[in-house]
Amino acid sequence: MARKDYSSYTARDFALDEDFQQWVLQPATRNVFWERWLEQHPEKENDVREARQLLQGISFTSFQLSTGQKEALWEAICGGLEGEAPSSQEPARTNWRQLWKYAAALLLGMLIAGGWYWWKAAPKNTILSSHTRLGEVKTFLLPDSSEVTLNANSRLLYASTGKHREVWIDGEAFFHVKHTASHRKFIVHTYDNVHVEVLGTQFNVNSAGKEVVVVLQQGKIQLSIEGRNTSLALQPGDIVRYNKQDGDFTKSSVNADQYVSWHTGRLVMEDYSLADAATFMQQVFGKTIIVPDTQLLKYKVSGSMPIIYNADTMLVQLEKVFRMKFNQKGDEVWIQKK
Repeated sequence: MARKDYSSYTARDFALDEDFQQWVLQPATRNVFWERWLEQHPEKENDVREARQLLQGISFTSFQLSTGQKEALWEAICGGLEGEAPSSQEPARTNWRQLWKYAAALLLGMLIAGGWYWWKAAPKNTILSSHTRLGEVKTFLLPDSSEVTLNANSRLLYASTGKHREVWIDGEAFFHVKHTASHRKFIVHTYDNVHVEVLGTQFNVNSAGKEVVVVLQQGKIQLSIEGRNTSLALQPGDIVRYNKQDGDFTKSSVNADQYVSWHTGRLVMEDYSLADAATFMQQVFGKTIIVPDTQLLKYKVSGSMPIIYNADTMLVQLEKVFRMKFNQKGDEVWIQKK
């Protein structure tokens, strides 16, 4: 069987390769191929060293997976690895977040290769990953019985130890966090320096656009922004907007239902502009709204309507609501006055 072209592999690629995993994790079995390959490719020494460190930093106990479980996990892997950016020379904390993303991908990849793996450090440690495609929403329970509704085109990673429950979110999710008898903290991280800490509450986190938007519906949360030495206490109805580009943030009061009602299948529109509708269609369906007359983007409506997770149906509904003409050309939607 022909060998793969490893000369173009990154550290992440090596760590996800089954042959490489076997070489690193089973040192008693000598693999002459890798020893010779390294001699012939000294320029890849740093990538190989980083991949070895990643693999050796995770311990596993194996369990058998059924065929159905393997297929489901493979689907999760395909979604979880889309669009992954290569690692860069960033501060240590940022590198750890990137390393964690790769570790999550690695864990899932190894599930397919050999079975179900759990961390050995503590019997109760668990890791779980889920994702949604464009036009898809999922509601599910985490192992701690907290409920999550994941909006379209989003990814979620959940990790639990005896000390904390932690979630990494890329996209949008609504959380109904279960309070535990031991008061274990539930911490939500975005990959844009925003962290939300709670005990038991209901809130929404959206990191899909140019901002990270956090809205509290019920309970109390503590929000921190990495690198800013900032900690904000949010009460029900509070919203924090964090600009990913310049790091600025604002805190204000809003009607929380407008921001969280999507998880119940309704779009609540309170001074809802055409620009808001454009953002919705881009996030949920991957549609790009083009408005030659930019003044139309300021046009606002109020009311509510059901969210139908079909792009054509939603465009028809929005066309009626805004009383404008929508012309769809592939993934582009051109809007003009009727």
